[in-house]
Amino acid sequence: MADTIWDRLEECVQDLSEPFRAAEMVGWFRRNYPDVKEQSLRAHIQVATSNASAESRSMFVNRRPLITRIEHGLYRRFDGDPGPTQPNQIATHDRRVMTQHALGVDIEATVDRYFHDRDPSARYTSFDYCFNHFQQHRTEVAAWGEPTGMEVSCLQLGFYLASWGMLRGSSGLLRRSARHLVPLIETLADAPAEVWDLDLDGYDRDGIDLVLRTALDVRRALRPVEASDTLVTKVMLGVFGCVPAFDTYFMKGFGVSTFSRRSLRRVGEFYRANASIIDQQRQPTLDFTTGQPTTRLYTRAKVVDMIFFIEGGYPQR
Repeated sequence: MADTIWDRLEECVQDLSEPFRAAEMVGWFRRNYPDVKEQSLRAHIQVATSNASAESRSMFVNRRPLITRIEHGLYRRFDGDPGPTQPNQIATHDRRVMTQHALGVDIEATVDRYFHDRDPSARYTSFDYCFNHFQQHRTEVAAWGEPTGMEVSCLQLGFYLASWGMLRGSSGLLRRSARHLVPLIETLADAPAEVWDLDLDGYDRDGIDLVLRTALDVRRALRPVEASDTLVTKVMLGVFGCVPAFDTYFMKGFGVSTFSRRSLRRVGEFYRANASIIDQQRQPTLDFTTGQPTTRLYTRAKVVDMIFFIEGGYPQR
């Protein structure tokens, strides 16, 4: 449940199809949160707009915006670009970037570098064990008292996040026990069935909407920890395998600065431009008990994550 008008507006703009008008936001609030006064809502729309003046954003000027005005009364979700951008310009830019990446990245060599000296005890194999657990026990991950249930789910996810750098000194999770993840596990267990099977070949408008809605649910479930885009996407990668982890290395390698609809469109375009070779790089996960390959393959999103994690300059595994 959203706690403030800002939280509810964030929920609103993730739910609406782009572009959307101010009247659509008002209508959404009337249907979902009729207790919010229209005057208060319109004031929040103003302060949440990236290309509104600093003066009009007042005390919210240092908060990450939620929306960008592209013409009078018409908005899109904020994706890191503060100014208006026409849809045809976005598509042209994305195609140009994808062509550059397709020509500039040796996909096979990069994946080979990632898997160099792969070992069941190596740091990043924590992904395999976490992913295997959640994929194998989809209907049991939140069951209290079950051998494969809540406690194991919290420990699997927690250790994977620790291995992947999410429990460093500056992280809010460092000051929490594994039990803090219980609401998150419950949220993941209640996720739509479609997200469990979503991969880059499903990155149409609906698929990207699903990624963004799930990210919002994950962020809320981690409160009061302020979850970064990196943490949110690493959770989603480790559980669903549906999105690359938007960490420093991936974003540098892929040439994006935010986890946004535009960035996800670019990920989908990169996959479509290189689908056959990416599909060939889908290695099997390793089994915790035996250390041997399973029949479960890395997702396409995981392959793209590996490519640009290495491409972004990570020095070693």
